[in-house]
Amino acid sequence: MSDWIHMARGAVAGASRVWGGSGAVVLPVAEMSATATVADALLPWLRRFDPDHVAGLVPVLADAAHMDPSLADRIIAQYAAEGEEREVTWRRVRSVSLQTPAWAGLADQVGSWCSPFKGVHRDEQRFETRNVIHLKQAHTSSRSLASVPALAGEPVITLDLAGVDAAVALMVESRIGAVPQDARPGLEVVELPMGEEDLPALIHLAITGRAKPGWDLKSRYRSAGNGGPSADLTLDAFSALTPFAHASRWTIRMGSYPPGPVVWVMGGTAEDHALAMLCDRLYGHAVWVPPHLLEDNGPFTRAAKAALLTFQNVGNNGESPILLASTSQSHDELQALAEEFNRPVTAVRMHVEDGPPVPLDVTKVKAVTLAELAQHDGVTLLADPDGYQISQRVPTSEENESVSLLTPLQVPEAQAAAHLGEEMHWYIDVWLPQHTLPARSALPGSCLTQDTGGIPDTVARTARFTLSFISANMGFSTSGNRHARPLLHFPSADRVFEELAGAHGATVKRSSAGLRAAIAVEMWGSAEALAADLDGPVRAVLNSFLPPAKKRDGDYGPGYAIRGNGYVALEDIQETLGAGTFESARDLADRLLTANVLRRGLLLNCARCRFEAFYRIEQVGPAFDCEACGHTSALTRGRWYAKDAEPHWYYALDQVVQDLLRQHGDVPLLAAQQLRHNAASVLWSPELVVTDNDGEFEIDLCLIIDGRIIIGEAKSNHTLKASNGTQEAAARLVHAAQLFSADEIVLATSKSAWARDTVSAVTKAVTEGWTRGPKPVVTELVSVGAST
Repeated sequence: MSDWIHMARGAVAGASRVWGGSGAVVLPVAEMSATATVADALLPWLRRFDPDHVAGLVPVLADAAHMDPSLADRIIAQYAAEGEEREVTWRRVRSVSLQTPAWAGLADQVGSWCSPFKGVHRDEQRFETRNVIHLKQAHTSSRSLASVPALAGEPVITLDLAGVDAAVALMVESRIGAVPQDARPGLEVVELPMGEEDLPALIHLAITGRAKPGWDLKSRYRSAGNGGPSADLTLDAFSALTPFAHASRWTIRMGSYPPGPVVWVMGGTAEDHALAMLCDRLYGHAVWVPPHLLEDNGPFTRAAKAALLTFQNVGNNGESPILLASTSQSHDELQALAEEFNRPVTAVRMHVEDGPPVPLDVTKVKAVTLAELAQHDGVTLLADPDGYQISQRVPTSEENESVSLLTPLQVPEAQAAAHLGEEMHWYIDVWLPQHTLPARSALPGSCLTQDTGGIPDTVARTARFTLSFISANMGFSTSGNRHARPLLHFPSADRVFEELAGAHGATVKRSSAGLRAAIAVEMWGSAEALAADLDGPVRAVLNSFLPPAKKRDGDYGPGYAIRGNGYVALEDIQETLGAGTFESARDLADRLLTANVLRRGLLLNCARCRFEAFYRIEQVGPAFDCEACGHTSALTRGRWYAKDAEPHWYYALDQVVQDLLRQHGDVPLLAAQQLRHNAASVLWSPELVVTDNDGEFEIDLCLIIDGRIIIGEAKSNHTLKASNGTQEAAARLVHAAQLFSADEIVLATSKSAWARDTVSAVTKAVTEGWTRGPKPVVTELVSVGAST
């Protein structure tokens, strides 16, 4: 609506009544139309914030009357009962909701960037309009948004900010919360009167989040009509009794380590305020500073600068600078402001022992772009004080890299459950080591929990680092089983890609190359073990089984060819590995034999038709049957190499492995191994074929690394090919990445560089063709497998 600060204060007040509302953020939706959305600039931080729920503030008549004061008189005149006083009528109707916004644009945006809880239906793959909770300022408790009740003998302390600049009031309330009039029944609310002399303390509180030392709250508390023993209100007691402190009862705030940067957000728009709240939750401390606080040398400016300078501590030991950002001001404006903040402190000098004066060592202020600010990671979590980190061992089953828990988790009851009633929901985050799923709304509950029939136990979602589920039993429950105990399921990369594509009406299946890669990984036991052999000394041994194209038969150096297939003896393996490596050659042959990568046998010829072939050891006894004519030949002299006194053992390479090497299937495997370096969690899917209305697309790289979706091409050459050239190939690759909501597109080649304009073609396709959700970064990997 026209006064965004008024609406933002209403949203803060609504969140202040909700359990955990101190961890909420406030985002502006520019209008009330169905297509209205949040500013794109805020979405990267919204994704990191990773909300459990999204609530929309529903405007009421009082909000409309604030925008147009004449409206109250018209409403009172229309709805006043006979003999009813004006104030009574207004109190009765002021909270009537206006038309509820449709939220369709917002819901689509949230579903593209985040993965909040959806409905009970197990197959839901989109965050819909109906999933947006309606939040009123006079909020009453519900399952998802539980109101914190009054606590006996403990008031909720607010500040009377009626005479304070509206932006400053929003800054203060964003720190401590607020309780609107309509939500006060049932709470013991003490409102401290604020005067002009409180302005420096209010601005200090708004900027630092802490009450200013020496602020006289005792007299304000007494003047609010609260005498007696508790009249001596200390600053610590004030901080513990604010609305946000009240809303954070029975929680503990968990943050990231190392801690994030301190951020100052300059600008007078709703988006600037929202960015500051997001950064404050994610990084631990961020400040919103409207420009008019710094425009002159009046009381606003002096108080604001004094509060901001408290961040510039002496002796910062090289810590990161304070970051100055904005959604509305230019980088040049921010740079000038940063220089202004840095100027007075750099002019101060100090003596170190007997040396010359040196500049005072202080934290500097640095102007950054939004893109630079977005590179900082962060996390926010309000957790149960007793149960925020519990390790359990439960039996699991693993099939095709999907992991299912076979027994329910033993989940303790949250502290808040004893205070907020049986209907209150809380949430359980479950982290399975080395199995981090991507946070996507397209992953339905049906692939996150095992189907037990009927109403599901709970609703689950893929959070940013964990799998989360709602505590309440969604089906029939009694006092003994009101908490959900689902059998969780952590799907494989194959299942994840299948669900992501299915949300857009596409299907996926293994390509021929993918089948070969999957079989090879199974033979080696893991993708890492296979990649190690493909990129190390063993690779030369594997290559020795591949005769040159022009050498179809006979000796080709490291082996002997029959109709294009190579066969290698143990001494050949030793020679390939190098002098003095007999034991290594013997161990390698045994390892590859055990894995069925190699087969041991004899090179024999038929006594009847002279057909020469490799016969596995289990095919040969006193005699053998010819593969060509079926004749049975005795294993006697003449059936093997004439210069050998006895038959000589040879080794054959498995056909799938041969095809993998000949078709350059090693490049995707080696590229994937490079991408997984130092990752805590890697989910890998062999090469896939994606099919939708636009046709088929083969994808060489399909990985989920630490929850990030990575897809790409891996080539032995340096070009992307399609019938209409590189531009078409790039567009097809980006289209497939869009179906999978990829975070990164990787172009990997065994060559030293991609052909000219290849990478720029993919980047251009992302810029022009990406329609939904965050755009992926485009990364090059060159010289993949060069050591081989």
